[in-house]
Amino acid sequence: MVKALQFHRITPKFQFCGTWNRPEQFESFLKFLRSCGIAAVLPGEEKEGVVITFDDGEKSIYEYAFPILRKYNMKAVVFLIVGYVGKTNIWDLSLNGERTAHLSWNEIIEMKNYGIEFGSHTMTHRNLTRLSLSDLEYELFESKKILDEKIGGCDCVSYPFNRLNEQVIRVAGEAGYKFGFGGDGGNALALKKEAIYITDTVGTLRIKIFERPILWYGYERLKQKVINYFTIATMLSQKKVYAKNRS
Repeated sequence: MVKALQFHRITPKFQFCGTWNRPEQFESFLKFLRSCGIAAVLPGEEKEGVVITFDDGEKSIYEYAFPILRKYNMKAVVFLIVGYVGKTNIWDLSLNGERTAHLSWNEIIEMKNYGIEFGSHTMTHRNLTRLSLSDLEYELFESKKILDEKIGGCDCVSYPFNRLNEQVIRVAGEAGYKFGFGGDGGNALALKKEAIYITDTVGTLRIKIFERPILWYGYERLKQKVINYFTIATMLSQKKVYAKNRS
């Protein structure tokens, strides 16, 4: 079984977006994996299990998820928006005006020394399917180059917003990635991710992992698509931010 569980933000603070989980909720999911004998594997390992992933590389991963992963002796893959490492992003605001902080290189290296793997979530988190070829190559090649230099290697990419097409997959392969996350599971550069949100329970986690009962799994996939659809607002904000930074 080659499947990824996709997390984003782990925090005890209430969020109005759907793409977050409370620390105790995240821990309950790891307990479930252990109770079922499901291993948390890394891409390329020759054993069955699930790959625990985090998109965006927010500081909350270091603060709340990392201690829980160590407690259960589990590994994960964190996909970094490389252009925002050590920075706060300028598109994701909370109600009190706080901006989302991203992992620093020191935090990344500490986690890597434990065994956490890091991959690319591109340079600026844009929808890769809407970019020119030169911009697409920049997002994939440059982010990998920096990660190779900073942490000694990068084999994985997670496509922002789970948007990909044949050109994106081709360029990802040309850039040197061995594994790509965000597709339908058809090949190593289009591995399936199951998004795990604040609305999820151990019961829905089980359905997403085992894809049974089939009707309930179809419903869960539909819910993921609906929540993912509303990321269009983030996409539009990202586009404005990138255009402003280039001007």
